[in-house]
Amino acid sequence: MKPPIAVFGSQDLSSGTLSLEVDFDYPIRLCQVLLHASTNISETVQVKYDSGQGTNYDVILDSTDLSSESNYVFRPTGVCIIDRNDKFVVTCTNSGGSGIVYVSVICVPA
Repeated sequence: MKPPIAVFGSQDLSSGTLSLEVDFDYPIRLCQVLLHASTNISETVQVKYDSGQGTNYDVILDSTDLSSESNYVFRPTGVCIIDRNDKFVVTCTNSGGSGIVYVSVICVPA
């Protein structure tokens, strides 16, 4: 079994939206996306497959509206692999404008 790889990011929502891109020079499989906020937030969290073939091939894997919540977890229901020209993008809106969000994206080499 190949060891997991974690990519971390954070964003102060009073300064802007979160946008974390995850890509590698080799194929990877997405295991889970974890988001924790420093306070309860009411924002939209989105996980997107961003295809290297162009926007016509991009897919929203998950989009969740948090309502006074501080935690978000996304685990694909099936195998979700990206190639070296693709990436996963995790975003969180900042319409409420407060709190810091911390994101962990856990992958394994495919």
